[in-house]
Amino acid sequence: MIRPDINAASEPIDPSLQVSKSSFLLPAIALRAISTPCHGQQQQQQQPSPLLITQQSHSLIASIMPWTAAKDSPNTFTRPLGPNETFIKLVSDPGHPLGREHWAVNYTVAIQPHGDSATADLLPPLIRYSWLHLRFQHPSLAAHPDASNANLVYTVPDSADALSQWASETFSVEADAQCADDVIRRIAPAPDARLYYIPKTGELLLHSAHWRMDGVGGLLLLGQLVDLMASHCGEEEEEKKKQLRPEDAFEAFSWGSEVERLAPPVEEAGNMPLSATEEQKAIAHGAVGTFALAAGAMGVPYLGDGSTVPSCTRAAELRCSPAITAAAVAAAKARGVSITAAVHASLAAVNFRRAIADHRHQGRHYTSTIKQSLRPYLPPPYSTPAMAAALFTSGWLARVDPASNTWEEMARKYQAEYQKGISSDYLQGHREYASTLVEVIRNLPTPEEPPSDIDISSMGIMEQYLQREYGIPGRGFSITHAGVGVEMLSRQGVVFVWTFRDQLTLRLVYNEAFHPPEQMTEFLKDVQADLLTQLQVAE
Repeated sequence: MIRPDINAASEPIDPSLQVSKSSFLLPAIALRAISTPCHGQQQQQQQPSPLLITQQSHSLIASIMPWTAAKDSPNTFTRPLGPNETFIKLVSDPGHPLGREHWAVNYTVAIQPHGDSATADLLPPLIRYSWLHLRFQHPSLAAHPDASNANLVYTVPDSADALSQWASETFSVEADAQCADDVIRRIAPAPDARLYYIPKTGELLLHSAHWRMDGVGGLLLLGQLVDLMASHCGEEEEEKKKQLRPEDAFEAFSWGSEVERLAPPVEEAGNMPLSATEEQKAIAHGAVGTFALAAGAMGVPYLGDGSTVPSCTRAAELRCSPAITAAAVAAAKARGVSITAAVHASLAAVNFRRAIADHRHQGRHYTSTIKQSLRPYLPPPYSTPAMAAALFTSGWLARVDPASNTWEEMARKYQAEYQKGISSDYLQGHREYASTLVEVIRNLPTPEEPPSDIDISSMGIMEQYLQREYGIPGRGFSITHAGVGVEMLSRQGVVFVWTFRDQLTLRLVYNEAFHPPEQMTEFLKDVQADLLTQLQVAE
């Protein structure tokens, strides 16, 4: 998790957030985000086609429907933000005056058409049409906060023009961009989710505020999008272009019925009680209490001072070959730990080695996040891809000390933390957990020093959420690469970890105002080198 390090003013959520936009300091308790999960222990599974999801899930989703129709507009539906969403929003929104959003999530896939199923001219309208189809299946992509910032609003498109306008506002072809990272550096906050196509690399970039969805959800959505693209391509190009217009999407789908699939907050999806039991409260407050472990933790050197304003988010990325990945995974397993726990231990070791000199001499500890997905613990359809556009995550902090923890000990400690999972009482007490976080973050004092550690977020095996191939030979798409990251406005960084197509990938996201690319690239190389050294895997 990334600790809230932003106190710039945004649209008002709470008067306590109205602070100078140049302060950008961490609150004293050094909270971190409940961000993208998880620990990669789940088994790979074939995801159902998105074409079947709506048929399977209508009645189940409708049974928990906190959305209500507005009195003055039958096409408008609204619901209050849940505590988990509110917590994320409180931390993310203060970057808005600078045209940025802390923790906004970016998901990417690189696609390659099968045969001549989609020419360069056909791809943009095909993607746009499939994007509208995806919105129909996941209407929360188009739900956004109202003026009070306390409620979400969704409006059913009542005309082809309205749907066409939404398509124009949320989908764009970035013909001049060299890659998705170029686009990420200049994305501004937007009410709804956005999709970008980068022709030079064949990348699709899905961008969303973090309160709307978690890391797993965005990957599920991109997989469903590519599946829809495969289902809509393959006919004669000129004829197909005529059938891929927004007005055709308005006629093709039963707009208005999609409101049954609007995502509830996790508190409703998990049927979490308004009042927790004493035991549930103890568990919830215990998890929140781990955030205090961030106090006095070490950090890595950064540029500027307390008045330095954030700039663009950048990333460094390293991939291991399939052979090295297989050897590393096997070596970690032989030691009784997952590859995620092993990477986590190496990340801690490099944080210690590259810490601010004073922090290193003081023997400061390293605190990082244990992220957990709540999705496997929710009832269907909330545990399924049908509810991809939702925020269903949790987590807590864990501490290791440089003097008393070897690499093996740290790896075993992280393995034990990841294996804890989510108990029934933890889940039922999660409303209390998130509500407590909201109250804490609204009353945080200014810290003496900002955090600058490098944290971790593991997506595990991405084939749990994305297939490598969609469609059939001659008509469909391959996904050759996939990735995820968040926007960073603080001095911290996050190493995202995953495997896709049998390649272990490390992606470090950071803000260029606080860290030069050389520093972060070398940091990531050190993590990879330490991992392979500890596992005795030769490069």
